[in-house]
Amino acid sequence: MFFQIPVVKKYTLESANSLKNSFSSFITSWKVIYEEYIDQKDTLQKVLEENKFLKDEIQKFAVRYATCKDLKYFRYINFPNLVFTQVISYAKLPDFTEVYINYDKPFKTPRGLVYNNMAAGIVVKNYSNYSLALLNSNEKTSYTVYIGKDKIPGIFYGKINTIKYIPKFKPIKVGDLVITSGLDGVFYKGAKVGVVTEVIEKKLYQEAKVKLFYNDLNPEFFYVVQTPLEKIQKSKK
Repeated sequence: MFFQIPVVKKYTLESANSLKNSFSSFITSWKVIYEEYIDQKDTLQKVLEENKFLKDEIQKFAVRYATCKDLKYFRYINFPNLVFTQVISYAKLPDFTEVYINYDKPFKTPRGLVYNNMAAGIVVKNYSNYSLALLNSNEKTSYTVYIGKDKIPGIFYGKINTIKYIPKFKPIKVGDLVITSGLDGVFYKGAKVGVVTEVIEKKLYQEAKVKLFYNDLNPEFFYVVQTPLEKIQKSKK
C-alpha cells in the first residue's frame, strides 16, 4: 500500500534504477581495473624474463671478454693440422701438470701440445668431448727432438727436463737449441723446446739437461697437433 503511493513508487523505482546503474558501473570499472592488472602483470613478467635473459647474456659476454683478454699473448701459427683448444681445468689437484682441454676429436697416438710455437706437452687420452693433456713438467711426457744446427736426435723426458739416447759421438754443447723433430708423429718439425744447459756422458749415449721455453703451470690456451702419423700408417695398409 505504502509503495503503491505514486510519489513513493516513483522514488523507489528511480532509486532502484540508480542503484542498478551504479552497481553495473562498478562491475564495469572493476572489470577494466582487473584486466589492466592482468595486462600489467603479464608485462611485468615479460620484463622480468627479458631482464634475466639480458643478465645471463651479459655474464656470458663478461666470461668471453675475460677469456679474450688472455688471448693477446697467444699467437696464431700458420701451420696445417693445428686445432685451437682451451683449458677446462686441472685433472687432479694438487698435480698441476695434467689438464683437461676441450679437444673433442678421438685419436690413438699422442698428439703434441703447442703454445706460441713452443712445445708445451702432449695430449694422451680423449673422453668424447674433452681430452687429457700432460704438460712438459709431467714425468710421463716424452717426444723426439733435434739438438743444434746438425739436428742431432734424442728423446725428451718431462719433469726431469732431460734428453736421452743422444748418439755418443755426435757433438752437442751448452746453449744448443732444442726443437721437436716431428719423426714420432707427435709434433710437427720445429716447435721450440728449449736450450741445452748441461751435457752428461754415458757409456753408450749422451744425455742433455734442458731449460724449457714453456714451463707454465697456469695454462689457458693451446694448439693441438693433428697427428699425421696415423694417416701415414693407414695409407700404408
